[in-house]
Amino acid sequence: MIDAKELQALLLSSRNADGGWPSRRGRSWTEPTALALLALQGAHVSGEVRAITASWLADQQSPDGGWCPCATVPTSTWVTSLALLALSQESEHTHTCPKGALWLSGHVYPELNAFQDFLLHKFDLSPSQAPGSAPWFPGTAGWVIPTAFSILALSCWSARLNTPTIQPAIQRAKAYLLQRRCPDGGWNHGGSLQRSETSPSYPETTGLALLALANSSSSSLEPALKLAEDLLLRPDSTEGLSWLLIGLAANGRQHEEPQWTMRPKTTQDIALHLIALQTLRGRNPFLQLPV
Repeated sequence: MIDAKELQALLLSSRNADGGWPSRRGRSWTEPTALALLALQGAHVSGEVRAITASWLADQQSPDGGWCPCATVPTSTWVTSLALLALSQESEHTHTCPKGALWLSGHVYPELNAFQDFLLHKFDLSPSQAPGSAPWFPGTAGWVIPTAFSILALSCWSARLNTPTIQPAIQRAKAYLLQRRCPDGGWNHGGSLQRSETSPSYPETTGLALLALANSSSSSLEPALKLAEDLLLRPDSTEGLSWLLIGLAANGRQHEEPQWTMRPKTTQDIALHLIALQTLRGRNPFLQLPV
């Protein structure tokens, strides 16, 4: 079983010379770099490595306030959430974040107008751009994972930003997650009620949704928490096991460190494994307030 010290060494050894991280190898991308920085923050790593990484991430911010996945994808996307969470602990770069939070709140889909709502109810349809959902890519369908990350990032910054759009966006996003639960109590992709309501939940989306809803009523989340604890006994990936532990811990359900039989294969796997171990020790970098 790989321990935290070995994981941290593995993470640091895979960093690119520019200060960012690839998913496996090659160019640096926003998602693995932000997750790596969050893992380093949770491990209380300081110094040049963290400073260079934070600078690389801050430099990727687009003029519109959001973050692109990488240099070859010139459109701000859901990865803005991860960048905002990671940079919230880097005091030299937090001044760039309010514009990013405004970009993010503007990409949580608004409520439908009365006519749209009437048509959907009349024909028993579910909109792909459901109110409160957030997309992977602007203008496309909303999904559980980018919505959950939007909640985490906007909640992180809402206390610092007296902006009227942020709290309503958070509440719409939370309502969307609660409406997209599967019959077993957890979450899968959540793309539409017609496609997902009879499907089983996924470990990674269930854990992440529980993390995003950690301050909601515990009674309403009880079926999801029970499911997460059941899924924890039969994990099928490092990502799923990590998110389950993180989501359960955020709701006060602490567990002993499980046997990790799967070795992490990507930067995201390594970082999430590290963060999961940190949450077992009471440190959750996803729930920190900006410095």
